[in-house]
Amino acid sequence: MQSRHPTSLWVLAFANLSDCFSYYGTITILVLYAMHVFQMDRNQSYIIYGFYAALIYSTPVLGGIIADRWLGSRKTLILGGILAIVGNLILLSQCRYGFSLGLSTSVIGSGFYKSNSTHMIGMLYPDNDPKKESAFTWLYVFCNIGGTLSPLVYGFLIYKAGWSDGFLCSAIVILLSLLWLLSTKSLKSQFATERTGSTFETSLIYALSLVGCGLFSLPFFWPVFIAPVMIGFFIIVIGYLLMMLSKYKGLERARLAVLLALSLFGMLYYATVMQVGTTIVLFIQQKINLGAINTHLPASVFGTFYALFVIVLAPIFSMLWKALKARGIILSAPIRLALGILIAGLGIMGFAVASLTSYVLFGILMGNLLLSAGDLILMPAIYTAISNNAPQGIKNSLIGSWFLFLALGGYLSSLLARVSNDFSTKFMAHTPAYAGEFIFIAGFTALIAIALMIISPKFSKVLL
Repeated sequence: MQSRHPTSLWVLAFANLSDCFSYYGTITILVLYAMHVFQMDRNQSYIIYGFYAALIYSTPVLGGIIADRWLGSRKTLILGGILAIVGNLILLSQCRYGFSLGLSTSVIGSGFYKSNSTHMIGMLYPDNDPKKESAFTWLYVFCNIGGTLSPLVYGFLIYKAGWSDGFLCSAIVILLSLLWLLSTKSLKSQFATERTGSTFETSLIYALSLVGCGLFSLPFFWPVFIAPVMIGFFIIVIGYLLMMLSKYKGLERARLAVLLALSLFGMLYYATVMQVGTTIVLFIQQKINLGAINTHLPASVFGTFYALFVIVLAPIFSMLWKALKARGIILSAPIRLALGILIAGLGIMGFAVASLTSYVLFGILMGNLLLSAGDLILMPAIYTAISNNAPQGIKNSLIGSWFLFLALGGYLSSLLARVSNDFSTKFMAHTPAYAGEFIFIAGFTALIAIALMIISPKFSKVLL
């Protein structure tokens, strides 16, 4: 067995880096971009942000289905890369419909790109190969490198050139990754035997992908349609999961029900974390405008801390779990989830401290640090719980459902931002700007964590 990873790993890891570069760059400036370039109000900007976040986590499921049934992973990945490049180039236009079409095209491309580059990495290694876990670790590192760099690059380009130049940078990075992928012969030969559809089916998928880009652009252009679309999406997801639940009995049904309940709590957690692109970024921009933060760069550059702290904290938490396990201390998935949510709530309180005191930078750094820590505590526990407890034959579906709940959480983040703003305006108008919003969001998050802690013993008894 070879001790080194194949070259294909680095090609696919860089593909993920380029996708994360585009995603993090867009998500950190989206609200600011909508407000500054198109003079949208805060609520309109929030709802567009929420819809974008929802699509980012739901389109990978669609990308996986298309790859499995019709195009194969490599062709779907190439299609996704092309769509992501075109979408970012359309965003350069700075016209209102171009903004909508660019977002929808890039997000569908990202969904196709993300799901299949990850799947292809797993296919590079045989089952039980110890290098497979190491390969996914490298994937995680590359993704967060992209997430760390893009807010800095986007912020610098906004300061030096203009609001849309970051999209050009994303298009170039994705183009480079796509060219590298196309020139890697080992990837082409390894996936040459993939089952693909007929020429007619392939052409139909390409055409429907373009139609989908146009259709998804409409809610971005007319935000009034976003709420009905998301309500319909929520009903479909819940209905599908209830149908799945009804097919099982006894302990399998109980475990599946607990996994779905944990996914629901994860959705609420994600509504808190995604405030980094709404309430948090607007708060930081206000502090920059007031001179409390001495920089001419836009607030989006501070988005780099979240991904950076994930990279820094990941090995620390890995060692922590090993040390606890060596002492016979193993925290169940529900407890880990509750702790992650609680720490995320404390992270939001860090931003409240930044808004209420003169310790602005300290509060922002601590807030991002705690949000990243909550992510690292929670996410691995969820994946492990699904892998260990999901009934055979639907493990991939459960992973997909987790991403669909995250998608709904992304949309709920925009609603939470709006509700917290209304709460602050009505009940805490005397406090400094954004302090009431952060206190409301932190309280909401803490209540979720406490509720899960109360019922977690029952959940833990069911799970392996």
